[in-house]
Amino acid sequence: MGLIRKFVNKCLSLVRLGTEWLNNLVCGVVEAARTESYVETVSPSQTDTLHKTIKWNDPKTFMREYESVVRWSLQKLNLRNKHVKIGIDVTEDLTWTEHGSWNTRPSTHKGQHHIESWQYLNVSIVEPFFLPLMSIPYRQIDDLDTLVIDLLRYVRTLPIIVDLVLFDRGFYHAYLIDYLENRRGGKPWPYLIFIKKTDAVKDYIYQTDMFDWFDHTMEYSRDKSTWHPQTTIVVWKPDPEVHPDVAWPFATNQEPTQELLDNYPKRWGHETGFRVHDEARIKSKSSNPLIRFFYHLLSMVMILLWRIQSVRKQHVVFKRYLKSVQFSYEQLIPTKNYPPPIIVY
Repeated sequence: MGLIRKFVNKCLSLVRLGTEWLNNLVCGVVEAARTESYVETVSPSQTDTLHKTIKWNDPKTFMREYESVVRWSLQKLNLRNKHVKIGIDVTEDLTWTEHGSWNTRPSTHKGQHHIESWQYLNVSIVEPFFLPLMSIPYRQIDDLDTLVIDLLRYVRTLPIIVDLVLFDRGFYHAYLIDYLENRRGGKPWPYLIFIKKTDAVKDYIYQTDMFDWFDHTMEYSRDKSTWHPQTTIVVWKPDPEVHPDVAWPFATNQEPTQELLDNYPKRWGHETGFRVHDEARIKSKSSNPLIRFFYHLLSMVMILLWRIQSVRKQHVVFKRYLKSVQFSYEQLIPTKNYPPPIIVY
C-alpha cells in the first residue's frame, strides 16, 4: 500500500510538508481515482500545492520513478528473464479544455473526432497477463515512429525476453519496420503488424486462396536518403467460400504460420487492460500537460499494485482494491478530537 505514497514522494518530495499531510493527499488522490472524480473536488485544500510542485518537475523524473516501480513489479511477479509478448498502442483521455494547444490531439473515438484528448503511447506486456511497462506523451508535434523506437529501446533494458511485439494497423510505417528489421545491426525485433489494405496488399489478397505470404519491399525517405526495408506480408482468409472478401493481412519477420497469426488477438488484452485503467482515471481541471501525465502514470502504478495483489494473493475487482487502498491510508491519518456538540433544547 505504501508504494503509492513512495512514488508520489519520490516524484515530488512532498514529505517535507509532513507525513500526515502526505497521507491525506494520497488518500484523496486514491479516492479521486476510485470515484473517477476531480482532485480539486476531493482535496481542495491540497491541490494547489500539489499542482505547483508537479509544475516544478519534468516528465523524465516521473518516468524514471515509474520505471523503478516496473522493475520491482517484474521481480514480485516472477517475470524476470521470462518470455513475454508485448503490445504497443495509443491510449487517450478525453478533455474539453481550450488550452491544450499542440499538447492534445483529436480523439480517435468514433463520432468524437471534434473533441480533443490527451494521448499517451504505451507499451505493455499482454502475455502472460496485462502489465503496463511505460507511457510517454503523444502530442501533435511528435513523430509516432520515433516514440515507438524510444519505448522499444527502454524495453531492451528491462529483464524480460520479448518473443513478439504486436501492433495495430496505425503503426504500418516503412521507417518503423526498417528499425524492427534492423538488418544492419543484427538485432531485429520479432513483430506482427495488422496492416492497411493498400494497393499492393490488395493485389496480394487477390492472389491468395486461403493462406499465403509474399516478400514485400517498402520505400521511405529520411535524412536526404531513400531506404528500402523488406518485410513479409501474410494474408489469411478465414472463410473464403462463405466470405471471399474477408481477408486479414499482416506484416511480420517471423515464420508465416497460422499459429503466429493466432497471437494477434492477444493485443486486444492491451485495450482491455486500459479499460480497467480508465476506471482509475484521476480527473483534474488543470490543462497543464505535466499534471495530466503525472496522474496518468499514478493510475498505472495502481494497476501494477492491483496486478501483484491478484497474482500473488487473492484476486479482487479493481474498484474494490482501490477501496481497500483508500481505507489503509485513512487508518494512517490520526483522528482529530473535535469538541462534543452543543445540544440546544
